[in-house]
Amino acid sequence: MKSGTMSGFLLGFMKQQKIQFNTSRRPQVEDKSDQLSFADYWEFQRKPQKIQPKEQNLFGKKRTPPPRAVFDFKIKKRRPLWKDLAIFCLTTLGAWGMTHVGMNISAYSQIVEYKAEQMQASVFSPKKEETPKVEKIEKRRTPFRNKKIQPQNQAQKVFSDLTVHPSDNRIVLPRIGKNVPLVTVPSHKNWNNLENNIQKGLKDGAVVHPISHMPGNAGNLFVTGHSSYYAWDDGRYKDVFALLHELKTGDTVEIYWEGKKYVYELTGSKVIPPTETSVLSQPVDRRIITLMTCTPVGTNKNRLIWTGDLIAVE
Repeated sequence: MKSGTMSGFLLGFMKQQKIQFNTSRRPQVEDKSDQLSFADYWEFQRKPQKIQPKEQNLFGKKRTPPPRAVFDFKIKKRRPLWKDLAIFCLTTLGAWGMTHVGMNISAYSQIVEYKAEQMQASVFSPKKEETPKVEKIEKRRTPFRNKKIQPQNQAQKVFSDLTVHPSDNRIVLPRIGKNVPLVTVPSHKNWNNLENNIQKGLKDGAVVHPISHMPGNAGNLFVTGHSSYYAWDDGRYKDVFALLHELKTGDTVEIYWEGKKYVYELTGSKVIPPTETSVLSQPVDRRIITLMTCTPVGTNKNRLIWTGDLIAVE
């Protein structure tokens, strides 16, 4: 076969089969644009790598989340039991404390005010020693010829020596600044009826117990008063003894009774349960006073008792 005929046959065959080849004599170079060189590889390793997100694993493939249960409501893990109990106890105590203080706000306001005055007197304004002032005495001339004769004002002397007492019976506690009427109530054989009489009398002041002996006589003058009472009660004296725990041994108690003044000196205090009745006893050879109120303030759990002896009668 002739060479020209052979080459034409091959070219026609290649076009029919779509075969292409590089007829240039230069060697064909493989495209490596998407591959890293050795230097680029070490530069890539030297730089810090980014942290793969949670949706991808180490190989760059996305993670498929595990299948959830049909009734998975994403409920948080429950706290330990001791934490629930602690939260419940703290919440209960807080609610009770706020309610207790709110119901006895008048008594607690007196206590806070008294403590604030004590702090102010002891810290912010300490007492300073006052030096006596020397006043110049001027010589006065008398209009009388005889200088030995001096005018006399008998009325001033009489009124200066005159002591004025309250018209009603009262008890005065100088330390805590209380001046309260004394109320007497009728006695009763039935304990419940006697208690009702005392509660009615406490609305008008401090009550003198029916078993008491009158001031100046041998025996026990027993006086009781509220430390606190219900906020909605209409009594004016429902917290007269709220500061009774602030008294100290040696303080005086003044009793004004039927135009006379009786001064008692406190000798001691104690806390007793409400069932103890020994404080109502009547000594034969002593003239004493007993003050009683509920403690702690706002409760009737116990009774605070102060006793004192009579030291003066005016």
